[in-house]
Amino acid sequence: MSMQQSQESMGRVDPVWRLVRGQTLRLQAARNTRWLRLREGRLWVTAEGRLGGQIPEDWWLAAGQSLRLPAGTEVLAEGWSVASFEVLEEPAA
Repeated sequence: MSMQQSQESMGRVDPVWRLVRGQTLRLQAARNTRWLRLREGRLWVTAEGRLGGQIPEDWWLAAGQSLRLPAGTEVLAEGWSVASFEVLEEPAA
């Protein structure tokens, strides 16, 4: 499946990801805490590791909602409609 990455034209440098219905994206674990912020659509997110332990946890995000991803968390996101979202990383302490 292909994935589109676009940049906001108003000087933002945060990548905006776009998934169509049924399209998935794996976000690898990062060293710092990140925030996944849904801009439009609906997104299903599942995680194992620090958030989910041995059993995956699932979240449904709607436009305007955010999910905190602690350092070391890997997630799989799937569009349940056309969904666009940002992944923002907190600066290192």
